[in-house]
Amino acid sequence: QPEARVGIVGMGAGTTACYAREGQQWRFYEINPDISRLARKHFTYLADAEKRGAKVETIIGDARLMLEREPDQRFDVLLLDAFSGDAIPVHLLTKEAFAIYRRHMKPDGIIAVHISNRYLDLRPVVEKLAEHFKLEVVTISDDNEPDWWIYATTWMLVTKNKAFLTNDRITDTAEKPSETRTSFPLWTDDYASLYSIMKQ
Repeated sequence: QPEARVGIVGMGAGTTACYAREGQQWRFYEINPDISRLARKHFTYLADAEKRGAKVETIIGDARLMLEREPDQRFDVLLLDAFSGDAIPVHLLTKEAFAIYRRHMKPDGIIAVHISNRYLDLRPVVEKLAEHFKLEVVTISDDNEPDWWIYATTWMLVTKNKAFLTNDRITDTAEKPSETRTSFPLWTDDYASLYSIMKQ
């Protein structure tokens, strides 16, 4: 939407900026300054977004610490895209971390968590966080699409915005909640178990 404020945790090559439009503000949080430099030097996603009229900012540092220190950003969307490796930043998926994210969201804002991972199943973690904060959550995946098996992605959308989650584009592709949702323990800064979410 015009003038949307979007936060992104994890820059990579900056590919998510492909969706940036004129008048929007995109704020990337990247812990590694080399990633930010390489994204600008070898890829054009960020520069192209700016040419289209979007404002693109990069905040260097641990996203949780940066967000904790900042005034409310009032994001329409916050993308958490830092969990694809085998050593994930657990501190970004705890109760305390989500409390920080919620402070930065507009009332009907959407937290989108990219949970595609070869080794770990993060779905029950995010579902439990949504349950704790009394938020709605849906899982959108193209893992079952044969033509996309190499680039399969799974996102979870967490929000109070029921109107968004009940539109046909979401309901037609959303998956059912996992069976472990109610019994899975809430991750906190004091407790998180990677062993419990390892894929068999």
